[in-house]
Amino acid sequence: MNENNSNEDTWGKDSSDVSVNQADDEKSSDYDTSEHNQYDEDNEVCEYQSRALYGVLAYRQLIGIHSGKSKGSRLKDELRLELEKVRRISLSEKKFRKATASYGTEVVSFTQRNILRIYPKQTRVNSSNYKPLIGWMHGAQMVAFNMQGYGKSLWLMHGMFRANAGCGYVKKPDFLMKNGPDGKVFDPKEKLPVKKTLKVKVYMGDGWHLDFKQKMCTVWSPPQFYTRVGIAGVPADKTMKKTKKKLNSWTPVWEEEFTFSLTVPELALIRVEVHEYNMSEKDDFAGQTCLPVFQLRPGVRAVPLFDRKGEKFSSVKLLMRFEFA
Repeated sequence: MNENNSNEDTWGKDSSDVSVNQADDEKSSDYDTSEHNQYDEDNEVCEYQSRALYGVLAYRQLIGIHSGKSKGSRLKDELRLELEKVRRISLSEKKFRKATASYGTEVVSFTQRNILRIYPKQTRVNSSNYKPLIGWMHGAQMVAFNMQGYGKSLWLMHGMFRANAGCGYVKKPDFLMKNGPDGKVFDPKEKLPVKKTLKVKVYMGDGWHLDFKQKMCTVWSPPQFYTRVGIAGVPADKTMKKTKKKLNSWTPVWEEEFTFSLTVPELALIRVEVHEYNMSEKDDFAGQTCLPVFQLRPGVRAVPLFDRKGEKFSSVKLLMRFEFA
């Protein structure tokens, strides 16, 4: 009996001790878990910061291209290729034009590996712009513009960047990023064989009576519209043609077709301008657009026109047809 009582006491004591110890263990466990969680959170923060810092450094190492000129004061020295180094340089439009005149293929070779930026000369106090195509056809990645001005150069810029869904980035053609099969560097001045023929037919135009009724001629003196259609691109492809004037009509019908032979269609832009003939003064502007040839869709299209600043008119459109041969 005593043995049994002893056993009962022992079990009772053990049970009591176990109960107390469990409570103590729970408190201890709660405390330890909190500290452990905090430790894990601190580690996660540190690890995240480390990964972020590593990512920043790796990203900067990937795209960080230092500005710098090659040793030497001559323009040709600035365009010298360095196999183990990538550089970016900035040239004014005047210096760039001089570079392309004397070292055209060297400029193209430089832009295959390095970054080239062109900016307007300081004397353009009226915020005018230079022709951007000279930069694009030599592979320049950054053709800086005076965006507060407007004119034909800005129209070309708008036209180029309508490509690629207007996202602001247009990939350079392959021949500007690497040499040809024979190792030859692309030369914009070289006369190349015709690669593609573009036929453009201008059927008619409409919408001026809605967008221009307060700006142009009155209904008692209808306008005399004509359309200019041309190509901006390498020197061999550059041309401009125009339709006949259509007298006294707010909805002119021209039905005229033009053919353009293109040696470098990848760099060609089609320019379209509509003017209203004015016998005594300068012809009035009546709309324009500029489109990359390599993204034209064949067929009959309603082409919207834009004002001088590049803003689309509400109603003015041309009915045109594009055809490649």
